[in-house]
Amino acid sequence: MSDTYALRPARKSDAAEIALLVNIAVHGSIGPGWAQDKRAAGTYDPLEVGRLEMLREDTEFSWRSATMAEADGEIAGMLLGYRKPNEREAVPADVWAPMRPIEELEAEANGRWFISMVGVHKNWRGKGVGSVLLDHAETQARMTQAHGQALIVEDANEGARHLYESRGFAVTTSRPMLPFPGTPQHGKDWLLMVKE
Repeated sequence: MSDTYALRPARKSDAAEIALLVNIAVHGSIGPGWAQDKRAAGTYDPLEVGRLEMLREDTEFSWRSATMAEADGEIAGMLLGYRKPNEREAVPADVWAPMRPIEELEAEANGRWFISMVGVHKNWRGKGVGSVLLDHAETQARMTQAHGQALIVEDANEGARHLYESRGFAVTTSRPMLPFPGTPQHGKDWLLMVKE
């Protein structure tokens, strides 16, 4: 396998791949939620609901905010991120309960370039894909004149935390996790990490 990665903006046709990598990034915890979504009827697979989510036009959490890392003719990983407005955004009252603490932490990332998801396929992990994508996030933060970067990570995800800390991120606040139905909970808290 090559260790040279080509980055490109995602295309609409990447929506299914992005959904798969989003589910990988959260250790499979979003798939059961997609399975319970009302849009799941007739899809035969929760990933289809994720694909529909990534095709949405009314949110930054979509294919339009993704960057794909390719190597050896395949997708190796993906970064989903965007510049948060300078003004703090209110968390909608109807947010699904397991997502509320995550949304509350993201709301505190106002003015920063927010790294929403970094997903890397299994065979490409430990080969620098995540670092290349994080370098790209740093470039995007500079280009958008963001006031630093921010991301959210599980307290139990020590490998990711060490990577982010080595790149200058530090924990600024946390929220207790609420379990996603049908998936094991890996930690106790969601952590907001910020790089000024």
